[in-house]
Amino acid sequence: MFFAAIMLSACQTGQKPESKESGEQDLLSQADVTVFYFHGKQRCVTCLTVQEVTQQAMIERFAKNKDVQFVEIDFSIPENEPLAEKYEIVFSSLIVATPESYVDITEQAFDLAMSKPEELKDLIEKEVKTLLN
Repeated sequence: MFFAAIMLSACQTGQKPESKESGEQDLLSQADVTVFYFHGKQRCVTCLTVQEVTQQAMIERFAKNKDVQFVEIDFSIPENEPLAEKYEIVFSSLIVATPESYVDITEQAFDLAMSKPEELKDLIEKEVKTLLN
C-alpha cells in the first residue's frame, strides 16, 4: 500500500496539457455506469498500466453493453476541474460512477495493475455490475 501511495504521488503534475472537453452531465447521461480514468499530463509506467488494463477490461467484458462506458479525463485542464472536484481527484484515479453514486478503486488499481492485471479486471467488472444493479 505504501508503494502505491508513492507511485500515486509521483504522478502528480501542475502542467496544463491539451485534452478533450467534458461536461459532467453529458458524460454521466451517456451510460448507466461510467468508468473514469483521471490523469494529469505526465504519467508513470504504473499510471499508464492502470489505464491500459482498465481499457482492456472494458473491451473484454463490456464491449457490447451500452449501459457502460469508459472515459479518460485529464484533470489538469480547466474544463475538467469541476468533474475532478466532484470526485476529489488530486492524482491519477480510477472511479466507477453512476449519476447518483460512485466508488473509488484507485488504491486497489495501483496495487494490482502491474502484478495482477486480471484481478484488476475482475474488480472493475464487479464494481460495474454492482452499480448496474
